[in-house]
Amino acid sequence: MMKKFRIVGIIFVVAVSEQVVSQSIYVPLDHQVYPLLFKAEAMGLFDSFSLRNLPITRTETLTLLHTMSSARVRLSDADAELLDQMIGEFTDPPRGSPAAPENERHLYRYEEGNTQIFIDLRGTQEVVLQKGRADRADEQLSQTTVWGMVRGVVGNQIAFGSSAYISMLLGSKEKEERFDVVRGPTQVLVGNSLLRDQASGYITFLAKPLTLTLGRTHTAWGSTADEQLGLSALNEPMDQIKFTLEFRRFRFTYLHAKLNGITTDRYLAGHRLDIDVGQGIRLGVYETVVYAGRGVELGYLNPLVPYHIIEHQLGDLDNNTFGIDITGSVTDGIRAYAEIFVDDFSQDYPLGTYWGNKLAYLAGFQWARAFGVSTFELGLSYTRVDPFVYTHYDSSLVYTHYDASIGSRLGPNAERYLVSARMRPLRDLVLDASFGFVRRGKGDIFTPHQPEDGEGKGFLSGVLETERRYAMSARYQVSRDCFVGFEGVLSARRNVGRVLGFSTDEQYFRLFLDVNY
Repeated sequence: MMKKFRIVGIIFVVAVSEQVVSQSIYVPLDHQVYPLLFKAEAMGLFDSFSLRNLPITRTETLTLLHTMSSARVRLSDADAELLDQMIGEFTDPPRGSPAAPENERHLYRYEEGNTQIFIDLRGTQEVVLQKGRADRADEQLSQTTVWGMVRGVVGNQIAFGSSAYISMLLGSKEKEERFDVVRGPTQVLVGNSLLRDQASGYITFLAKPLTLTLGRTHTAWGSTADEQLGLSALNEPMDQIKFTLEFRRFRFTYLHAKLNGITTDRYLAGHRLDIDVGQGIRLGVYETVVYAGRGVELGYLNPLVPYHIIEHQLGDLDNNTFGIDITGSVTDGIRAYAEIFVDDFSQDYPLGTYWGNKLAYLAGFQWARAFGVSTFELGLSYTRVDPFVYTHYDSSLVYTHYDASIGSRLGPNAERYLVSARMRPLRDLVLDASFGFVRRGKGDIFTPHQPEDGEGKGFLSGVLETERRYAMSARYQVSRDCFVGFEGVLSARRNVGRVLGFSTDEQYFRLFLDVNY
């Protein structure tokens, strides 16, 4: 039966490829299509490298959606209806033809010759209540954000995308302008408002099997959407050069990016190889290096050499890391995944106790049709980050972009258990709930190992900070690309900042309206 589905899927893909121009434009990471694709992957409706390297392009998205459509009988009614909406949204009208009712709406569409450009506007209005936080007073916030987005294609080989937003925050007790990127993204004080902004823009060149990207955008590597140890989906966009070479059994990715932080000349280089092992198993192997204090290093512009060796040849001055992730189907509807991240390693010392063996681990599973309910998903994961992971004795080489880790946001010397659930009873309604239990020990990403710390890891030793985090949210699509919803979080924190007996019960509640036109 699955073989028939795949054959029909191939026919779909070939058919649409004759009608659709190249769409090598990245889909925003907060788009509602991603949860649908991850669920379909867990159900075994397609087998692809695409979701290991986010964001994915519109072309990849449409291909996966059509493959899913060939097996739509296995989808719930709500997912099948969303699938149809997504196919319409990611199918652009041919040049010179009017848009079909199911196609994506745009503020403005421009065509000339072999060029097609779409301009969109998005706005969100949020009301946020925050109480009980340890780091600041209670707040009632109003945040208005406006995005402008442009995307287009020139012929079938060149595509470009641009996005920028400005956000106005009212009610914040913080009254400080910030242009020091070490402390986070910039913000400007205007009267009683804080203004924050960000922009991305890039151009891609497609010459199969090569896709080359130049510009400012996001990149995330990993086996799951919830957490990445090497390159996080939560990162601010980076100025970068990136290319992929994709073949039937493997995919190679290279990245060279500019980092914001301690100095102005900080860079990240990385390469990744994804391999189709067979039997639905995908293996990813990657390597990254952070270097600073000099111009662009030609050795790290070479995508084909091991950076561990090149770093040694350049004097062992940089911060080199290595990672492996794997994903595969355990049974029908259950996808398991795991990742190991190696910051530093020495085989001459005990793996589990020596501080210099700085490792992070991630494992979990996604159950797409939990307990036989087609509209219900369940996930369980465990993440552990050893002490001193992501740190470096040279502050310019810490594994950060702006003020945050490039990898896991959990931080060093911490672990987390996470249970999550999702239900989509209707196409337009999605409900989420999760419970996370976190334990944190001494240290942070900006504090490297000191001689007085001793030779042992001391994982979670001494006074522990614990957090129990209960979250739930709902989002409803009132009309196409118009959403309303809420999010509520209760965090019960004990020994905050590793201060014995200092406890808080933090409350967060958000109402939002999100309109994309």
